Amino acid sequence: MADTSSSDPSAAGTGRVRFSLARWLLAPRTTWQARRLAADFGPGMDARTAWTMARLARYPDERVYAMAHLEGGRRPQSPGPGAR
Repeated sequence: MADTSSSDPSAAGTGRVRFSLARWLLAPRTTWQARRLAADFGPGMDARTAWTMARLARYPDERVYAMAHLEGGRRPQSPGPGAR
């Protein structure tokens, strides 16, 4: 389990992280992969990073959204009108 002395429930004190029920219900496979990834990595990987890495492994086209998620919720910038 995560370190209970920390106020952050996603802290990876012993290599195990916690994910919200909403994550489990809306994206169970990604959440399961993130949990395994964090356990394999060991202490030091938080839930947000593990979930983002698992999501990108499965859906690489969501890179822009994943990076915005890691940067604290900033909205992704859309490419200019001539960009592909």
